[in-house]
Amino acid sequence: MIVSRAALAAARDALSRKVLRMSPDPRTHQLPVPRYRSARWLSAAVCLVSIAGLLPASAMVVEKPALGPSGEASTVAAALVTAKASGKPVLITSKTTETTEYRALPSGLIEAIIAAGPVRMRGANGSWIAVDVSLVRQADGSVTSKAHPYGLKLSGPARSGDHDLVELGAPGRGSRLGWSGRLPAPELDGTTATYREVKPGVDLVVQATRTGYEQQLVVKSRQAAVQLKQLRMPWKVDGPATSPASVMWDSTVDKASGEHLRRAPVKLALGKDALLLTPDASFLTDPKTVYPVTIDPSQSSGPNFDAFVQSSYSTDQSAATELKIGTYDSGANKARSYLRFDNQDWLWDKQIQAATLSLWEHHSYSCTARGWVAYRVADVTNTARWTNRPAQYEQVGTSTQTKGFSSSCGAGWVTIPVTAAFQYTAAHRLSKTNIGISAASETDNYGWKRFNSREGANPPSVTITYQTKTSVDAQATAPDTACVTGADRPAMSTLNPQLRAQISDTQGAQVYAVFEWKVVGGITSSTATEGPGASGSWLGTTIPDDAFTEGSSYAWRVQGTDGTTPGEWSNWCEFTVITM
Repeated sequence: MIVSRAALAAARDALSRKVLRMSPDPRTHQLPVPRYRSARWLSAAVCLVSIAGLLPASAMVVEKPALGPSGEASTVAAALVTAKASGKPVLITSKTTETTEYRALPSGLIEAIIAAGPVRMRGANGSWIAVDVSLVRQADGSVTSKAHPYGLKLSGPARSGDHDLVELGAPGRGSRLGWSGRLPAPELDGTTATYREVKPGVDLVVQATRTGYEQQLVVKSRQAAVQLKQLRMPWKVDGPATSPASVMWDSTVDKASGEHLRRAPVKLALGKDALLLTPDASFLTDPKTVYPVTIDPSQSSGPNFDAFVQSSYSTDQSAATELKIGTYDSGANKARSYLRFDNQDWLWDKQIQAATLSLWEHHSYSCTARGWVAYRVADVTNTARWTNRPAQYEQVGTSTQTKGFSSSCGAGWVTIPVTAAFQYTAAHRLSKTNIGISAASETDNYGWKRFNSREGANPPSVTITYQTKTSVDAQATAPDTACVTGADRPAMSTLNPQLRAQISDTQGAQVYAVFEWKVVGGITSSTATEGPGASGSWLGTTIPDDAFTEGSSYAWRVQGTDGTTPGEWSNWCEFTVITM
């Protein structure tokens, strides 16, 4: 038998630390392995003669973490080991979602990149693919996006009558916006489908967004507008979905701001299975109105949220494809923007090292650096208006980055720190983080900025670097039982089982394990603290005499700590004591 020097050294060190108390992990039947300062010996196949008589043969194999083809690992623990050994970031595949991706860093920290809108989705084979909302025509004439997270589908050509123009979401939890009347075959251009002359002088345009769609009626002339005193569009909602907001504007555009200067609300009412849109007649007949006029109802879905509010707007802008801040007319019109990042429970009790908000700026008043500010704010919803802005709390970051003015100062990413906002979420165990951004001066035109929203081609994102000082990598008992709860809880053949856990610290500090056990359903519990041990080592505690009774069911869990900062509690494991 050939035993490497590293393996023998590890074995001697393990014995000196009384690691002989270890038992195989009941889920993998592999020997739990201490993680020392160097993880290189993990890849060796080790057979330790000194303990061979104590363990089954299946427990003597030590395997390195299963990695993907490009620096991936399926668990946080495996990714941290590999990142430290390789000196490169490692993707944690088990934590990936449609909006968030996690990487272990060589420093022992973890980096999470959270997009405000979906950037990936599950493909037909179950693997992640990039969202691509570009439109393609199907064999039956209908139109779909290449890869839309909510299954966007548009109508092909249709005769008179009611038709489903836009379908969004799965059956039972989606929505359908219709059209009454003839539909020609749509012309496709990237993410846009144009149905020409659905009424004399009126084009119907649908633009796919990564969270839904924008549907616009382009009214080409004053004569065509006469037909649109009220517009009925069939509308059905199967589950939770926001109803479209609607506004209209003419073709008067301010070059410096990029704003449509003449806008008017569109009254929106719900009829029987239909939306009733009533354009402002005075706006359509006003001699100052420059045609074509665009009427724009739109819809978005999914986690996270963003919207802008503007002093000259009175409608919900949460489905708009852009965010705005500042002023373009010395304060007569002012805008602010708000972002909400949902499902933040995973951030609880983490130590946030840094958080940076990235926004794609596609337009600015000039390329002269002007300050803009980020704040932590109250809950952001589609009720936000300039007259109903979310309450503003402490300032969390400032920036002067500016892009999107000219060919020499083109569109691009700008960033602003928001660390304090996410640290507040982590420390106070909130489920979402709400951020507001505004120009440092709302009377200085040079501070006017426009960004892509979560509906746009480049959605906002936040990059968070954090650490969990200690983590529970695995749990086991001796005698071996599976870690389950409920009716499937296994039988334990002793009144004095040993509870075990593998504890790691991202900075390599010594670790302790706090074990807690109680009667299933009970309120009071007992605890025991074991350690210290090296990061990655297994620590165990034996249930004392008279603590358990025959035929009773018990639950236990464990928490890691470095002696100062506790980590998260593990899942509960349950068993029933049956020794006879």
